[in-house]
Amino acid sequence: MSDLPPPTSKSGFGLKAIFERINGEVFLDHPLLTSLFVTDFALLSFGREPLILRFFLLAGLVYLAMFFSAKSFASNSRPEKQP
Repeated sequence: MSDLPPPTSKSGFGLKAIFERINGEVFLDHPLLTSLFVTDFALLSFGREPLILRFFLLAGLVYLAMFFSAKSFASNSRPEKQP
């Protein structure tokens, strides 16, 4: 095996660090948005929509991905209350 370090982005986070910080409970707390995210991803992956509809679906997918990542990272970075 090679001795190369795992790939990191310019900000210094690797994919492993990102996946460790994603909170799965955020998806369970918002079931409607989770189902929209999965449906949107499936339609873009396997559907044959007109081009203008694909732009709207892609915009929705980006919005939902940003929403879930913001909620997930915000829940992990909350300072704990001290007694």
